[in-house]
Amino acid sequence: MSEYQLALAIGAIITALIAFRLPRSWRWIMAGALSFSASTAYYRYGLPSYPAFTLICDATVCLSVYAFARERWEERIYNIFQLSVLISLLYMSNVIANHWLYVVVLELLNWAALLTIAGTAIWDRIKGNAGSPYGRRWANLHRSNIALRQARSSNPWHKS
Repeated sequence: MSEYQLALAIGAIITALIAFRLPRSWRWIMAGALSFSASTAYYRYGLPSYPAFTLICDATVCLSVYAFARERWEERIYNIFQLSVLISLLYMSNVIANHWLYVVVLELLNWAALLTIAGTAIWDRIKGNAGSPYGRRWANLHRSNIALRQARSSNPWHKS
């Protein structure tokens, strides 16, 4: 395991800890980690057509996110994995000829996915949505019910 792979693994663990209350965040962190691990192992064993295998792994994650996404931040994860698939296609067609450029761009996209998840979790905590175990929709509904009760209790014409 190289220092870059170790850094990405540590980044994934830290992101998972930050986003522990963000619905479905662990699902996409694990899906990305499995895709990265499988494609890295495939390359390390010297198996043929590793860009095609990487493309298949990333496309699987991309389609999974597309099928199960419910929040806007998940759409951003979908877009990041779309770019990852595109980068693999460009590498396979020799538009990107340098192997290290290919690896660096994929690595940056993995970090972008982790930062998207961590940033969303941090932003939810700042806004106060992360306290609900049911996610943002439940927290917003709960807040609107509290505001409605307060408005009714302050209205002298409302009968309880």
